[in-house]
Amino acid sequence: MKAAARAALARWRKAWLAWYRGPRTTPFILERSDGWCVCDVLYPRRLQEFWRAVVGLIVFLVGWLPGSDFRIPVLRALGARIGRGVYIAPGVLFDPLFPELVEIGDNVFLGIGCRLLTHEYTTTHMRLGRVVIGAGSVIGAWSTIRSGVTIGRRAMVGFHSFVNRDVPDGLTVVGTPARPLRTQ
Repeated sequence: MKAAARAALARWRKAWLAWYRGPRTTPFILERSDGWCVCDVLYPRRLQEFWRAVVGLIVFLVGWLPGSDFRIPVLRALGARIGRGVYIAPGVLFDPLFPELVEIGDNVFLGIGCRLLTHEYTTTHMRLGRVVIGAGSVIGAWSTIRSGVTIGRRAMVGFHSFVNRDVPDGLTVVGTPARPLRTQ
């Protein structure tokens, strides 16, 4: 690896650690480089990468356990912040790499097969961000919540929706991308 690439890698590692250890209020955008892999920034030691693979496998398998009473304690142990009275339907996917970036308020309903994604990877960058779902909200079946998105309190996401922007308190959104539901 060239000296310039090593220096850039060191800067990105420092920025990543500062974001991860901080409040994480805004998404972290990691630019891709030909000089190093994204994994070199996120997992400077190979044991970290192995641990993330184990966590990912546990998160995937826990999504198919029967009943929320089995799933919620495991997800909490992996770092997800989940309130009381939450129901997680079968097949719900918490991001397998960073489940600790998911925060769910009290009395939330997550419909079957919905996905809470805390990271995404494109040809130019990797984006990491918290997914926050406010108390009393409902996320419809097979919906996807993008990294860095906050769903307000008592908001509703219609089934098969893709939420790529914050949803204010009490609003119902539907569609791909999700838009506010119009009422007559």
